[in-house]
Amino acid sequence: MQMIKNFIPNLFTLSNLFCGLLGIYFSFHEALHWAAVMIFVGGFFDFFDGMIARLIGAHSELGKQLDSLADMVTFGVLPGIILFNLILSAQGHYFSNFSEIPITSFALACTGFLIPLFGALRLAKFNTDENQSDEFIGIPTPAAAIFIAGLPIVLHWQYFLNSYIPHSVAEFVSLSQIYYWNNTDIGIMLFITNVWFYVLAGACLSLLMVLPIPILSFKFKNLNWKTNLWRYSFLILAITTIGFAFIHDIVYVKGLPYIQWLVIPILITEFIFVSIIKNLVSADH
Repeated sequence: MQMIKNFIPNLFTLSNLFCGLLGIYFSFHEALHWAAVMIFVGGFFDFFDGMIARLIGAHSELGKQLDSLADMVTFGVLPGIILFNLILSAQGHYFSNFSEIPITSFALACTGFLIPLFGALRLAKFNTDENQSDEFIGIPTPAAAIFIAGLPIVLHWQYFLNSYIPHSVAEFVSLSQIYYWNNTDIGIMLFITNVWFYVLAGACLSLLMVLPIPILSFKFKNLNWKTNLWRYSFLILAITTIGFAFIHDIVYVKGLPYIQWLVIPILITEFIFVSIIKNLVSADH
């Protein structure tokens, strides 16, 4: 009976791993947006494997190690491959023969693999650190993965762009006549398709995973407002941001920019800043 109980959360963990593997397949078959979606589906399974294990009392060392291995693929290797492809595409070399890619362009694209490298270090530190029950030390790997996953989702479902094709100002201006983009939209697209944005984002997220910075955890031990002040504060901020992001789908508000799927990287950025503010306030007291 105990073996069956232990298998139930492990099944969710393996489902998380399967999502990571499926996402890797999508990454190399012109479907970066679906690869990104697999990170979110994997996150769903990752959330519930731990919850179910706690509910039925099925904690095991095997489950702990299996969870880290699955996380390494879904939240480490997969976002690293997505970022690698985005950097290569931004330089105009995606689907080129390896011999046709300049070594400097390939090396720059390889900076995307900082995510799985630092993600592995982050997960190893988490498994050997007993002081991360109330808060994380460094941002968790799913947070970094979700930020990266948001980029091809924004490009595909918000701006209807192919993530594998290099883009230009002229293209954005011409497409703006079709999609009614304004200067803000064009500026956003130029920013989030810039190779140096990808490189800098990958480097910053990689460092944030391993730096000894206390990061907000959402492991509620009770529902007390005072105890969970910062958790509730972020949740209120997140709900408000999501409301502003999709308000145009309900009612048009003049002067309010279209945020939509940009809310994904915005929420991760807010999560990091709320954690930093919490640390600064705590240090003052």
